[in-house]
Amino acid sequence: MTKLENSGKVKKILVVRNDRIGDLILSLPAIASLRKGYPDAHIGVLIREYTQEILWNNPDIDEIIIDRGQNVFELARQIAEKRFDLAIVLYPNWRNGWLCWLSGIPWRIGTGYKPVGILFNQKAYIHRTKIVHHEMDYCLKLVEKAGVQSVREKIQLQIKKEDKEYAQSLLEKYQVRNTIPLIGIHPGSGGSALNWPEHLYGRLIDLLSEKYGVKVVLTGSKEEVERILPQTYSQPVNLAGQTTLGQLMAVYSFYHLFIGPSTGPMHIAAGLGKPVIALFPPIRTQSSAKWGPQGEGHTVLMPDEIKCQYKRCRLQKCPFYNCMAQITPEQVLMAVVNVVRRVTS
Repeated sequence: MTKLENSGKVKKILVVRNDRIGDLILSLPAIASLRKGYPDAHIGVLIREYTQEILWNNPDIDEIIIDRGQNVFELARQIAEKRFDLAIVLYPNWRNGWLCWLSGIPWRIGTGYKPVGILFNQKAYIHRTKIVHHEMDYCLKLVEKAGVQSVREKIQLQIKKEDKEYAQSLLEKYQVRNTIPLIGIHPGSGGSALNWPEHLYGRLIDLLSEKYGVKVVLTGSKEEVERILPQTYSQPVNLAGQTTLGQLMAVYSFYHLFIGPSTGPMHIAAGLGKPVIALFPPIRTQSSAKWGPQGEGHTVLMPDEIKCQYKRCRLQKCPFYNCMAQITPEQVLMAVVNVVRRVTS
């Protein structure tokens, strides 16, 4: 089949988004649009195991399939047994292209601008690398190829009751549960984008403590957070390594404000409706135009007057490195004051 002519025959749909947390979150409006377009279809989503808490209790999804990195032929056999009629590949790489082809899925929607497009028979000609649209909109344009009307709906993340209870007890343990404002910083990006220098995170934490007389909550990997702690004297609360992804989401649900770089946890906070102050590099492929927080009430800070045309940071080879240091802790504090005044008044 080369055309999606008989969409009424589509009973089972596979959405492929087996990459990172933020990518999956930004795909949720596309999946919601798919559900509205195919209200009676069975919708399965192929994801990486560590991201599955993002989809907990999602009303638009019937099945979660875990990609554990197994041999593509083995995973294709598993998916073939489920007899999907349509696949929408939101993460287009060769492995995912072959996976859907080998699974015998009749209709396969994906990008037409990458070599892997030869394995798709329904192509969306959209350039991700030209940064014309936000990642959320790229996903919406792909599901439009399935004949549905895409809608930029508000992202909805669900939190388990037991995770909420754990988060509350954890914050009470550190005596910050009733802190106003409760401000969280996730200083690590996992290498997904050029980050703010660690000593500036430390200075910001101290400024926030001086301004509000509160302890800032830090999350992230132990290695990331332990590099920040020596840069500060105000003894922030260190929750590194103390939460699962679901529990981390629950912790964020108590925040008045989240501060961090372009990373999955930033999208979690935004998806929970929390105001975000996001620190973004000027690198074209890492820009807020493609990866910025979605929703209302967010602030994006970037280095001024730097037009970077590279896909990856050249680090010390660049005359502007590290341009992120142009964002000062005082600038971030000013943005914090504006947000806190609004959310706590």
